[in-house]
Amino acid sequence: MKSSVVAVGGILAAGAGAAAADAPYYSIGRTPSSPISQSHGSQFVSYSFEPAFWVEFFGEPDAPRNLTFTLLNHLHERGVRPIIRAGGITMDSMIFDGDQKQSVVRTENGEGGIYRTTIGPAFYEQWNNFPEGTAFVSTLNFGNNSIDIARGLAVASYERQSDKILYYELGNEPTNYPEGRWQRSTEAYIAQWQNFTGEIDEAVSGDSHGRWWASSATTDVTGLKVRPSDLIPAGVNSTGQVAQYSIHSYAFATCDPARERLATIANILNHTDLLRYADVEIYPSARAAMDSGASWAIGEFNSIACSGKPNVSDTFAQALWTADVELLYAVRNATSVHLHQGATLVFQSDQQLNTPGDDGTPGFSSYSLLYPVDSSKRGPARVLPVFVSQLLVAEALAGGARIAALGTPEGLEQSEFAAYAIFGQEGALEKMVVLNMKPFYAGQEAPAGTVELDIGGHEGAVVKRMTAPSVDEQDAAKVTWAGQSFRDGDAVGELAVENLGKNERVKVRDSEAVLITFE
Repeated sequence: MKSSVVAVGGILAAGAGAAAADAPYYSIGRTPSSPISQSHGSQFVSYSFEPAFWVEFFGEPDAPRNLTFTLLNHLHERGVRPIIRAGGITMDSMIFDGDQKQSVVRTENGEGGIYRTTIGPAFYEQWNNFPEGTAFVSTLNFGNNSIDIARGLAVASYERQSDKILYYELGNEPTNYPEGRWQRSTEAYIAQWQNFTGEIDEAVSGDSHGRWWASSATTDVTGLKVRPSDLIPAGVNSTGQVAQYSIHSYAFATCDPARERLATIANILNHTDLLRYADVEIYPSARAAMDSGASWAIGEFNSIACSGKPNVSDTFAQALWTADVELLYAVRNATSVHLHQGATLVFQSDQQLNTPGDDGTPGFSSYSLLYPVDSSKRGPARVLPVFVSQLLVAEALAGGARIAALGTPEGLEQSEFAAYAIFGQEGALEKMVVLNMKPFYAGQEAPAGTVELDIGGHEGAVVKRMTAPSVDEQDAAKVTWAGQSFRDGDAVGELAVENLGKNERVKVRDSEAVLITFE
């Protein structure tokens, strides 16, 4: 494709003889603006599921929830072998009952607050229904301050599924525990954590030794300092227990009115702010982990804490956000990122926006990949727009890819644009991901803008597009990845890819993303 152009600084603008319809285009430099990451494995795209709602998402061993497993199979077909963490606040109310027939039983108060999550042998049997190669975190209750409860869970998992356990984890977000537990003492926390993990090691014949996740803290400002950057210099691994450091990532929240007001589409899609959060709140712990010789993971994350925000996290904006954030953490060498799935938890906050259903059914988190069953709060079971982001990231990082950030082209706003270079194991540039994060809303008077990008010299390329009619689109039937939608689980529509000729440029509309694979 040829056009008459004149170079103006870093921007290539249409020349005087060009047709008026010709738009300016912008050049993406291929020199990374960050170091190139480690090679990413098949476990990078992973998940965290609130254990109290396990049956809603996965069913029982003899009656699996087909909608959830259909989505996991789409990812499996693309090479993903996720690590599943049955984690979240309700893991700290878990207890094992060997006589219980159901996988999970919730014990609630009259307002829907969950104060006990009892799991039976079927919970572990259910692991056999997952796609081949799926691994699990054995999650243990630290919140009840009982070694018997924690040890009982560890033994139950070890005796039934030891070959599927990749890591063990003791407690969820100790930053949110009552302050009197350790009197704000990092050393007191470490002492009890080491005592519990040591006793559990003995109970499972040493299987857990050297295979623990450590920290699992949030980035909230609290009196107890237990992020990895706090625990590592304080000696949490002095007994050689730690395999990997985990930290949780929630930049926005609806846990109280002040934070709820900030949780808007425009704010969650501000790439500059996402970079700041990653580098200021997350990366110091990641760096501390890597400097200690260990790896690190985002053990739980999503866009908006306290179960998301309807009309924000259940829209196509969530797909753009998730793709950008997962790639940000891939650049920073996270080994896995566990996108959290669940439902409203009454005990999480007495000021939060979200509530369970009026009839006592779960109020599924609006940031989830899907609403797994029909409910009074969320309506019919269905997949949400965010799911397509998982396909983009899975295909981008397939085959042990390495990734680096690319700079914002001159003339575009960093807050509205993100680009990533994907390298093969031999070091050659193989792919590029471009996200146009500028919001385009339904009903907006001005038409959606389109950015035309010079992606450098190439012999040809294939483009897959993640798109929707608008950034606030809530119907996953109108949200597509390479021409296909997934509202009811199965792919609908013909696979649609675009072929670029030699050195041809690519166009990306506002609120759209593309994966470019070079020939």
